[in-house]
Amino acid sequence: MKKLILNYENSVNKLTTLFANRYFEDADFYWVGDEIGGTIEIADYYFNFDDILNFIKNDYSEEQVFEYYDYALDETMAERSPVNIKNYLKMIPSKK
Repeated sequence: MKKLILNYENSVNKLTTLFANRYFEDADFYWVGDEIGGTIEIADYYFNFDDILNFIKNDYSEEQVFEYYDYALDETMAERSPVNIKNYLKMIPSKK
C-alpha cells in the first residue's frame, strides 16, 4: 500500500514539475497545505491538479492556460460556475 501511494505522489509531482517547466519556466511550486494532488501555488497563481493534468493532456498553449485562468477567475468572482477546463476549448472554437 505504501509503495502505491509513493508511486502516486511521485507521478503527481513529476507531472506538476512538467507543468511548471512548460508554463512557468522552472518556477518553484508549493502544494497548498502540503496536499500532494490538491492545489499548487506557483508565481502567485493557484492551480488544482485536475486542471494541471488536463492542460498537459490537451496540450494547452501558454496563452490558453492563462486565458482559461482569467476566465475561470472572472466567472467565480461573478458568482457563476466556469466551464471546466475539459470543455473550455470546445466552448470557444476560436481558442483551439
